[in-house]
Amino acid sequence: MIEGSVRIVGGREKKLQHGYPWVQRGEVSDVQGAPTPGALVRVLNFRGEPLGVGTYNPQSRFPVRLLTTRDEPIDQAFFEARLARALRSRERVVRDTNAMRLVFSESDGLSGLIVDQYADYLVVQVRSLGMERLKDLWLPALIEQLEPKGIIERSDMAGRAEEGMEPFAGVLYGEVPELIEIEESGLTFLVPTDAGRKTGYYLDQRENRRRLAQRVRPGERVLDLFCYTGGFALYAAREGAHAVGVDILPDAIDLAEVHARRNGLEAHWIVDNAFDWLPQAAEQGAQFDWIVMDPPAIAKRHDQKDSLRWAVWKLVYHALPLLAEGGRMVICSCAYQLSLQEMIDAVRLAATDRERPLFLEEVTFQAPDHPYLLQFPESLYLKCLWTRV
Repeated sequence: MIEGSVRIVGGREKKLQHGYPWVQRGEVSDVQGAPTPGALVRVLNFRGEPLGVGTYNPQSRFPVRLLTTRDEPIDQAFFEARLARALRSRERVVRDTNAMRLVFSESDGLSGLIVDQYADYLVVQVRSLGMERLKDLWLPALIEQLEPKGIIERSDMAGRAEEGMEPFAGVLYGEVPELIEIEESGLTFLVPTDAGRKTGYYLDQRENRRRLAQRVRPGERVLDLFCYTGGFALYAAREGAHAVGVDILPDAIDLAEVHARRNGLEAHWIVDNAFDWLPQAAEQGAQFDWIVMDPPAIAKRHDQKDSLRWAVWKLVYHALPLLAEGGRMVICSCAYQLSLQEMIDAVRLAATDRERPLFLEEVTFQAPDHPYLLQFPESLYLKCLWTRV
């Protein structure tokens, strides 16, 4: 039910018409009808002409999130149609796995909603108050179209506070085991549903794990920093590499060891802070042919960009002494706030300070089931630099 309307200041409507779904606070000129936080509203241009329908939350940095530019009801059928479209778009780009991102928020026209499929189960994240209030519409659509055995919500991220919501985690439908077994490229992994990072597994790195496996040679030494439950390390180990995984989370390392055993692979696992471990390993003369570093989002706001640059510089600076001559380093950042060029500059400065020439061979991004909508730059967040020393 639409509770009111929001008028946008002149000159700001074109980006909405072209596919950008967010309206910032300074772009709202007038609110009519006293809509309650999270309610559906009509979005109008400065002349009062309709631009579409979205959700409204005056507390948010983005008080309006556009759902559609058409005059259509936001009901269960709307969500069923969006979900069907998202599924069709993934039919040709997701292969050799039973785990994928089904709904990628704004990129799939459902701002504030994330849906990941792990085998017969779904894990959802609700990132906006508007999508929280629409749960009675999109949850039945998920159940009807996908027929999962269970759905669990993992909306336990700090970012919910910006929307005026408390973190939440709990089962929404059916029953969900603590660990879900998935398959990816012939390997099996266990996804923790009640803990762990993101929704339990880094689906967005799938194609990069496969790319590493294609390039690693038997006998090479591979270091997987921030390894979580062992993804990159296990792909490398299957190719005959000597893999080492480092992560600060003991539970993640425990699960990485389980993954190695279940897949009949050998790897060495270390519980430590990668920032502390790197200089210690350098002092001990450790050498690797490959170093993969995929740190979690160290900072998520624009005003924290300097700390992001510093973290990238520090990691590369302390990792370079461990990289053998001719070795390769894969540096990843999952923070949209740090642009590709800024990331390259930080890596360049670290290599210059170490007096080791570093060549950029390739740049890769998130897996295609996390689609990058060109009209929404924020949807391109994961960047990986494939470099050679």
